[in-house]
Parts: sequence; structure tokens; C-alpha cells
Amino acid sequence: MTTLFSNVEVTAELLLFPIELILPVLGLLLIRTESPIRGLIYRSFLGSIAALIYAAVGAPDVALTEVLVGTLLSAILYIITIRACYTVLIVVPENFIISDQLCQQVSEIFNELHLQVKYLKQDFDAHAGNYNELLSSTTLSGSPHGVLDNRGICIESPILLRDLKSTDYYKKNTMTVQLFAGCETTNESEVKK
Repeated sequence: MTTLFSNVEVTAELLLFPIELILPVLGLLLIRTESPIRGLIYRSFLGSIAALIYAAVGAPDVALTEVLVGTLLSAILYIITIRACYTVLIVVPENFIISDQLCQQVSEIFNELHLQVKYLKQDFDAHAGNYNELLSSTTLSGSPHGVLDNRGICIESPILLRDLKSTDYYKKNTMTVQLFAGCETTNESEVKK
């Protein structure tokens, strides 16, 4: 009877060994990936496989905890974070009217970068001309920010501005609004590098 039991244990360990080899591979992929979506997928698989191993070795309570906390909760938090990172908050003066054409153009240029646009109406009287102060008081889950007014769209991040100017939509279409950085300068040629 002891030999039969030890044979079953050895067989179970041999069946789990290939699955255990996947864990370090997934860990390395998770660390090295630059895509948040792939990172979410790798993290979910990592947690699920770890839970499977815990259950197979006789620790169902640890397996359940890994599934609930390690996989589901972390995936939900990660999805919320990714969604916030893929949203651009554009602050607009309360009295500024956004035409349908302007709204369409802004959406098109950001859509090419897979970014959602959210508009936030604010009173500019306290921060007239000082976009940096205006943007520092406005937060939305770490989203990149911009200001839309009569001068155009001031993009807070120079990297985002560079990416927007390299989109096909920006290169092929004439925009009715200018994209610029610096947030305190009105001349786009001053901020070109």
C-alpha cells in the first residue's frame, strides 16, 4: 500500500513539473513586457497557475486566496489603472463652446493613439494664462492633461505632444486647433526642439 501511495505522489509531482516550469517564464514575461494589457494577461495566468499548483499539493485555502486576491482583485485594480492611463483629461474654460467639428478632430487624433478624451469645464479666471497652475490643481487618476482654449490645445506631456504630431491624422489633415506644449507660451515655434 505504501508503494502504491508513493507511486501516486511521484506521478502527481511529474504531472505538475511542466506546469511549474511555466511560472518563471510567465514571471520573466511579466517583468519584461512594456504593454499594460500583456502584463495583465501574464499576471492573470501567473495567479491562475499558482492557484492550480496550490490546490494540487493540498492547500485549497491558499489556492482560493490566490484566486480571489492574487488574480481577481489585482486584475480589477490593474484594469482600472490601465483605463485611467488611456484617458486624456482636457480642461476647457466654462464659456468656451466646443463645436462638433472640433470635438471630432480632437477625438480622431487621440483615437489613433488609443486614448479616450474627457473634457472638464473649469473657471479660468483664477489661472488666466498660467496653465501649469491650472493643470496642477486638476487630477484624474494620473491621466495626461491638456488645456483647450482659443489658442489651441496645450499638451502637458512633451512625449504625448510628439506622439500626437506623428499621427497620420495630424499629418494628413488640417486641424482647426493648434497643438503646443509649454503651457505658458503662445508661440509654437518657441517650444519646437
